[in-house]
Amino acid sequence: MPAIQPARLRQQVALLAEDFDDPPAYTRSLHFLLDYYSDRARRPGKTGRPGPLLIAYNVRSPVLRMLAKELDPLIQENPAGGLDLCDALWAEPYLEFRLLAAMLLGQIPPNPPEEITDRLRGWITTDVELFLIEALLHHGIERLHREQPQAFLRLIESWMESTNTFQQQLGLRALVRLINDPTFENLPVFFRLIQPLCQAAPAALRPDLLDVLSALARRTPQETAYFLRQTLIFPDSPDTPWLIRQSLSKFPFELRSSLRQAMRDAETLPGKTPTRTRSAH
Repeated sequence: MPAIQPARLRQQVALLAEDFDDPPAYTRSLHFLLDYYSDRARRPGKTGRPGPLLIAYNVRSPVLRMLAKELDPLIQENPAGGLDLCDALWAEPYLEFRLLAAMLLGQIPPNPPEEITDRLRGWITTDVELFLIEALLHHGIERLHREQPQAFLRLIESWMESTNTFQQQLGLRALVRLINDPTFENLPVFFRLIQPLCQAAPAALRPDLLDVLSALARRTPQETAYFLRQTLIFPDSPDTPWLIRQSLSKFPFELRSSLRQAMRDAETLPGKTPTRTRSAH
């Protein structure tokens, strides 16, 4: 793999961007560029992460960042053309092509938001590797989250309200992003969405649900503690005590004793479903 020379790389990506309006030509030229910067000595899994399931050129991240930066003005001028290029990139069964598609999707103005949400729904499937899902939930939702928060929330709700475990996992992971956004102030919706899962949490969802509770405990500890105490009162809430115990350390010290007392009190309530104690794994 040749060393990355920023000036040379800028020239190469600028030349490539001339094919912005011709996605097939862009993807053909991109193969040559990525092959040029490919690290053939890098072995899958060497960095500690599992090797990619897709074919990978193993290029360094500055190459993709510069490609995305060069395309940004063209995308802002012609969002429809940006979407066409995203579709062409995602259609290529190569890791870097799909990573670039995820990055570009987050740069496209979400007007209408369905142009973004429909692609997120279509691209994120059970056979897509986790690395790409993480990229889509980080880069791909960037402007949707910032400029169309209600549309982003509707997407999360559609995932959370599904009976499919994979879709619920997506909803929980995306929900953390919204919880961590201080400009989004509709806090009750967070608790409404996780209420059923906090009563009976499938094992496959427990790690993601704990991430959500941790984010809520940081953002709004008093309201989150109140929510959990109220959830304990429901007759059919066998998993709530386990969730509280696992997330207790995320709360301020002064709230922990009230949560412990609420768990003790809940054990004496008539008609309560016995607490389950299985592990998260």
